[in-house]
Amino acid sequence: MSLRLRLALLYSAQMTAALLLFSFLLYYVMHWSYISEVDATLKSVAWRVAEGAPLTWSIPSLRSLADRSTFIMVRAEDYIVTQSSDFGSFPLPARAAAGEPTFTTERDVNGEPYRLFSLPIYVNDQPRFWVQVAQPTRLLERVLANLRPLLSVATAAFAVVTGAFSWLLAGRALKPITKVAQAAEAIGESADLSLRVPYKGPGDEVGSLVHTFNGMLDQLQELYGRLAAAVDAQKRFVADASHELRTPLTIIRGNIDYLERAGSLDPEALADMKSEAARMSQLLEEMLAMARADAGQEPELEPLALGPLVREVCDRAKALPHNVEFRRELPEALDRVMVLGHAEWLRRALLILLDNAFKYTPSGTVTVRAGRQGDGVVLQVIDTGRGIAPEDLPRVFDRFYRADPARSGGGSGLGLAIASWVAGLHGGRLTAESKVGEGSTFSLWLPIYRPASPSANS
Repeated sequence: MSLRLRLALLYSAQMTAALLLFSFLLYYVMHWSYISEVDATLKSVAWRVAEGAPLTWSIPSLRSLADRSTFIMVRAEDYIVTQSSDFGSFPLPARAAAGEPTFTTERDVNGEPYRLFSLPIYVNDQPRFWVQVAQPTRLLERVLANLRPLLSVATAAFAVVTGAFSWLLAGRALKPITKVAQAAEAIGESADLSLRVPYKGPGDEVGSLVHTFNGMLDQLQELYGRLAAAVDAQKRFVADASHELRTPLTIIRGNIDYLERAGSLDPEALADMKSEAARMSQLLEEMLAMARADAGQEPELEPLALGPLVREVCDRAKALPHNVEFRRELPEALDRVMVLGHAEWLRRALLILLDNAFKYTPSGTVTVRAGRQGDGVVLQVIDTGRGIAPEDLPRVFDRFYRADPARSGGGSGLGLAIASWVAGLHGGRLTAESKVGEGSTFSLWLPIYRPASPSANS
């Protein structure tokens, strides 16, 4: 059963139920009103008869107290004292016999309905006589008998008209929802997440639904784009990793074949194998680091002094192969600068920048410089090497990207990508500036850590 049909049935059922309730109320209000009016008349006549007893207990006197449709009878327990006309006799109700004024509905010998009021008259504190006043109610029964089929037909006709109107109203109310369903179906068939549901109506529940649906499509489109980009990056990662691993493995296998043919250990071949194995080990370590970054693994950060860490890295960098002058321009104030970071990852990022500078600077100088910049501290690695072409500079932090000639020195192509990830992990940023033939400057900016003061904590 469709939602439109359910709503139409619900609307029509509610309206029909309301009409039925109104019909029942009308029916019983008419019955109650008529009976109440008759009861009031009967009670008034009976009291007038009782007040004039026994002077009015004659037929002419009784007839003068009510109209011709009202029957008046005065009776004792065993016999009729007098009556206004020969309507017959009615039984004496038990409650009236016990001395209580009583209204009852009776029928005469012909089956005609009457409303009867029995009023006891006390003699010596005992009910001895009773005034009974009756009036026919056949007019009420005829009116109600004619009213019942009329109300039934009216209710049935109203239900049909209400059902048709409810069907149209439900269709109009559900039209925007139908558009949403059609748009969703079109998106599912075409897989085009750029489609949106057009809506120009008021900002009611349907408008909120359309707005929410379009917002969900925006999020799905963004997530789908990010997923597609991640899949493409993963494909490139696997392809580049396969290519990078193939070269050292080929060299190692070739040297092994050479040693097998030579039947002796060639120091040069062993050195090549050792070098390529080290290169492959470094590549695998860097690939593992990037895999952890892709998995969202973030190490725990803690406050640490930046000055001692940078000086330690510079001392370790002296062991890296290089043919340039290595300079350090680190102010003493750097020892008092605190950052919220991970010591090992910061060391690795700085060593990557220094190794990259040594590798692509055949001659000249490599300088490590530190200074304040805004709310943070910036660490710069400046070289006088070959530089990076302007068209290659925006992609130097991409994985496995190596420009020619600036980055064609046998590296894995992952170092700068790892350094950039480390910068972002610490809430900082890594930027590069370069001019071909003049050198490059890599700047690592980190926010300064300021622990909360005791007064602020309290």
